[in-house]
Amino acid sequence: MADNFFVTAILVSHDGATWLPEAIAAISAQSRQIDHIVAVDTGSIDNSVKMLTSAGLTVIKTDRDAGFGDAIALALGSTTRVNRDDSEELIWILHDDCAPTRSALELLIAGLVDKPQVAFVGPKLRGWYDRKHLLEVGISIAPNGARWTGLDAREHDQGQFDKPTEVLAVSTAAMLARRKIFEELGGLDPNLALFRDDVDLGWRARVAGFSVMTAPEALVYHAEAAASERRSVDVEEAFLHRPRLLDRKNAAFVLLVNASWWLLPWVALQIIGSSVFRAIGYLAAKLPGYAADEIAAVGLLIIKPRDLLVGRKLRREKRLLSPRTVRQFIPPLSSQVRLWAEKVDAALRKFFEANKKEDERLDSQISYSDIGVIDESFDDQDLLTNSSGSSWQSIRNRPLLFGLGATLLISLIASRNRFGSLSGGALGVSPDGAMDLIAKYSESWHLVGMGSAATTPPWVAILGVASAITFGKVWLFISLFFILTPTLAFFAMYRSAKRAGISILFSVIGGLLYSMSPVIWGSINQGRLGTLVIALVAPGFLSILPRTLEFEIISWRKIYFITLLAAFLAAFSSFFLIFWTIALLVLLLASLIQRRVEISEVGVIKFGWGSDLARIKRFFALALVPGLLNAPWSTSVVLNPTQILLEPGLPLSGGSLLNILTLNPGGPTAVPGWIFAPFIVFLVIMALHKRFAFETSLVFLLFSIALIVSQANNFGHGSNGKIWTGTLMIFILILILIPILKIAENLISNLRANKLGAMHAISIFAMVLTIFTIFSTSIWAVSNGANSLVTANKKEVVPAFIEALSDTTVRPKTIVISENRNEINYYVTRGSDLEIGDPDVAVAMPKAIKTAVVELISGASINSSQIFGAFGIQYIFFKNPVDENIARTIDGVGGFTRSSATNSGVIWEVVGSSPRVTLTDSSGKVVGLNSSKVGAADEITSIGIIKLAEKFDSGWKLLVNGNQIRVQESDIGLPYFEVNETGTMTLLHDGTRHRALISAQLIALLAVIILSLPAGRRRSEVPLEELA
Repeated sequence: MADNFFVTAILVSHDGATWLPEAIAAISAQSRQIDHIVAVDTGSIDNSVKMLTSAGLTVIKTDRDAGFGDAIALALGSTTRVNRDDSEELIWILHDDCAPTRSALELLIAGLVDKPQVAFVGPKLRGWYDRKHLLEVGISIAPNGARWTGLDAREHDQGQFDKPTEVLAVSTAAMLARRKIFEELGGLDPNLALFRDDVDLGWRARVAGFSVMTAPEALVYHAEAAASERRSVDVEEAFLHRPRLLDRKNAAFVLLVNASWWLLPWVALQIIGSSVFRAIGYLAAKLPGYAADEIAAVGLLIIKPRDLLVGRKLRREKRLLSPRTVRQFIPPLSSQVRLWAEKVDAALRKFFEANKKEDERLDSQISYSDIGVIDESFDDQDLLTNSSGSSWQSIRNRPLLFGLGATLLISLIASRNRFGSLSGGALGVSPDGAMDLIAKYSESWHLVGMGSAATTPPWVAILGVASAITFGKVWLFISLFFILTPTLAFFAMYRSAKRAGISILFSVIGGLLYSMSPVIWGSINQGRLGTLVIALVAPGFLSILPRTLEFEIISWRKIYFITLLAAFLAAFSSFFLIFWTIALLVLLLASLIQRRVEISEVGVIKFGWGSDLARIKRFFALALVPGLLNAPWSTSVVLNPTQILLEPGLPLSGGSLLNILTLNPGGPTAVPGWIFAPFIVFLVIMALHKRFAFETSLVFLLFSIALIVSQANNFGHGSNGKIWTGTLMIFILILILIPILKIAENLISNLRANKLGAMHAISIFAMVLTIFTIFSTSIWAVSNGANSLVTANKKEVVPAFIEALSDTTVRPKTIVISENRNEINYYVTRGSDLEIGDPDVAVAMPKAIKTAVVELISGASINSSQIFGAFGIQYIFFKNPVDENIARTIDGVGGFTRSSATNSGVIWEVVGSSPRVTLTDSSGKVVGLNSSKVGAADEITSIGIIKLAEKFDSGWKLLVNGNQIRVQESDIGLPYFEVNETGTMTLLHDGTRHRALISAQLIALLAVIILSLPAGRRRSEVPLEELA
């Protein structure tokens, strides 16, 4: 096709010997002949110049650090512009790593014919290695600086973009430009030596009144060698020769020099924010170099603002239209979010694919997806099987759906009294929001009882973070959690069984047995949050543990992933933390003993420095990292061994010895003993089956521990009771169920081929017992089991007026007394019931208060009211039912005035009760000072003694006019300060050490999370077959 254009092709090369042979051949074979070809080589150190010369091309040589725009300008400077009335000159800009198809130039020229307003036209770019992969059909730039193509990741060309379209810009790879317009616009900006120069040129053309078009029928294959780090970037502006740094800096430059002035603050904010966000992502992917590039790119622009000012001035001189004219080409936020979601999805798929490959390498049926949260396949064959016939046949053909539906239905009916804000049993009242739980975890002083500086267990913070799912509504998250627990427990055990190679039907049976076990429903009815979390996570955790002691073959990434899960379980169970740590330390010690000869030969120092310690290091990490991630709480557990067997929440006794023998942890409103679960029978069968000797031994060990500790009383969380063994039984059940399902599956297949005998009888007995357990537990759960300790929307025990006083500057306390089975219980409240996490930081009452309560009840009180008053206790509240004898005794004791009697109980006011913070001057006059919830601030006008009605702790600090006063302890255990000057007083609890430990914990957690994630790859490390 004849045209009136003179085409000058400019080929720029830089160490392009890998791609030049095909590129030169493709350029030379164009159906529309090129009128003039100029090659510019920027200091190549390979055979690029020789190849260009051998092809008969005119080669201009320049410095190695010359930019791409400099090379184009040099080429244009060496040629004279065609000035003929019958011909217009076009320049065809070519990279040395792009190969146009035979008709590319002809089709590009067609995109300019009869379109004088079109300044540039670009081809469709496909990958060099995967030649169906679409790279670009026109480009733009996102507000955060990302290069925008509008294409999905790895999208293939199927003709979906074959219509010519107006775009913001086209790539300089095979871009066809009108030379006159190109030079009028100033060519490629020399500040953009490489990367993003094409977007900037298109933006400038747009605001100058020109158009940019695509000619998608023109096809060019592009290797993107510089962007994919297949060759070095040596331009002068490339700081440290880092291509990503140069790309990010240039992207920010393009936005800042071209955007409207009034948008600059918003653009700058997006650039900085997105750079920080991407830097965090690269750190998580273990690519610190890329993370540094993101931050350094912004920094380089900040320290050289003159380039931005000059660039904006030059663009303003040639601008005819508002910069807002390009707005239609800038991708909307929704498109960016969609692309980000697709990238996250792709990353997750790679993550689980990597785990799957490692599991296959270890010859194990383990999967990270088995934790029950993410599952690649979700048993498609089970969910999608087309069934025909009756409804029963349909259910039979989809056992997983049946199990999910049945457990959910049973739970919904059984939870009819649990729709709302839950409390009762071991479960405290839900706080107002998730941030209250986070604050509880970070605070150094807790307003529980007479105060506590105990460390809050990490599960409180985990619960706060998890409540983000329900938009910070803790009560809603707790309610949904308790309702969904049976269904989630069923699915967790089902997935664990499936990953162990058990068939769908037997996996469903195992899931039903697990979800209907006494320990699950007993924990639900008693509000045992910790046991329920363990029940959901433990099946998956046990399934990913290595089946070998050759830990040296396990990758460090998987080791850290296991430690994360172990730390999560330990946060909800101090017993698991201790047992796990001891078990791994035993393995560590065994490994050292096994190599004792080597140690004695080379010495301890040389052994530790130069020997192969792969297995020992992994044992060491697995043993200690979970404890470190739970510090400082884990340290307090070790220093106070009585906490080891405490469960999260309020103290609640476990069951009798008979309950434990039937693997039923017992306790109030637990599954009744007549519902005999088959797990003991299963354990006997396992013991007779020698194939699972290790699992059997471990079960007997845990069972023995459960029997021993269940008969002991433990003091903690402000009270005492029999130890709950539910967490131990969770692991016992899992260790029994998986082997017994395998035994049952093999036994059933063998029985079909054998005559009737003893094994048939045992199988029938076990089957009948299993069915009985599932059905009887289900019937109990939806009937009597619905009347549990945990109920919704319980009324506050403390009268409303006492609760209202808790927000005054006096901050009074109340002793709540109750009688249950002739046993007197009491606790100190600050105006409301105990919230979630409060019992876990409660410490023993001061001895003076214990004595005062005993004397008050017995009527032997002499100074009980004075003791209560000194501790800021203003009211005594005896909950109904009230023992009249005790009530008359309190009435007869001096220092107490009966205030009122309500439907909830009887209230006495303590005469002469002190405010929370008081100043006693030299004359003995007591003045109350303004108190906040924890600290206090006020002006003091006289010297004397400042007393605080809290339990003594060395962390209390008093500042008067900025001077610190030493804290002292009174004879009844109260902190006080001797003040010798007047002025501004500030009282606080110093949490510096606590906050430092929490910060260290968060840093350690972040480090382990990053170590457990798959490492990213630099683009230079990506194999050629994966490149476009």
